[in-house]
Amino acid sequence: MRIVLLDKKIQEIQQGNNSTVTMRPHCLLALVALVLPLVAAAATGHRDALVGGYQPIKNISDPHVKEIAEFAVSEYNKQAQGKNKLVFQRVIRGETQVVAGINFRLVISAKNESSEVSNPPTAAAAAGENYVAGVWEKSWEHFRQLISFRKLAETK
Repeated sequence: MRIVLLDKKIQEIQQGNNSTVTMRPHCLLALVALVLPLVAAAATGHRDALVGGYQPIKNISDPHVKEIAEFAVSEYNKQAQGKNKLVFQRVIRGETQVVAGINFRLVISAKNESSEVSNPPTAAAAAGENYVAGVWEKSWEHFRQLISFRKLAETK
């Protein structure tokens, strides 16, 4: 009787081991199926679309981009406290960065408010000058903040 029980026990153990052995290739196959796409994606080298990196704005005519630029000029004018007030003209180019919200880095053409009233306005005054503005926006909170605003150095 003991031999029969022992023989049954050995068979149970062998059957249990067989299920583990046949399961291992399936686990390995599943692991390879999960890891292979990750390795392939890393190997393609999408370095131009870095997470957290700045991306060019494709449509600078977008009304929202214009609104951000006008906000930047308005905030600059508030901080200037009546000195050197600027009048927004247009957005020349820009980039966005996704962070806890969106950072906008815009090159804006603006002219000095006093140049509008000068008689006659010079061609340079009418053309305006270029400025780089940084604005942080969290649209879901209706939050905007002017981070930076500076005159762009002229290159001739």
